[in-house]
Amino acid sequence: MDIKFLDAEPSREEKEAVDELLGPPTSGWRGGARDAADWSLAEGGHAWRGQRDKLLPALHAVNDRTGWISPGALNYICARLTVPPADAYGVATFYHLFSVGYEPEAKRAVHVCTDVVCKAAGSDAVTRALADGLAPEGTARAGTAWHGSPC
Repeated sequence: MDIKFLDAEPSREEKEAVDELLGPPTSGWRGGARDAADWSLAEGGHAWRGQRDKLLPALHAVNDRTGWISPGALNYICARLTVPPADAYGVATFYHLFSVGYEPEAKRAVHVCTDVVCKAAGSDAVTRALADGLAPEGTARAGTAWHGSPC
């Protein structure tokens, strides 16, 4: 049974980013088009876990290329690496520098550290200046959004 994030499909650009990292899909179980022969070539166990170490680089490849990670991109990464969608989503949302969602927030995201040490060094002044001069936190303006996040 395939588990997906809805029926979301990756964009051409997202597929290219992943394929540049991993190479072209070798079968329907690895992100290619499926045919009747693929059902007899099902893999599991160690073969599935053998690609998990490429999850973070694949997420970086898509985020760096497009500025965000869509549900379609997560579907494609999961299919290529045979990683459960919950695992991929958990990794993608754990890291604050990834932008995950249903539509791109902004092409450029600025992250300002709001941890205690950085606040002591003046990050509050930076966040106020961004809120006053650019937009409220998380709001895209002129293709740029900013977020408070840990170092």
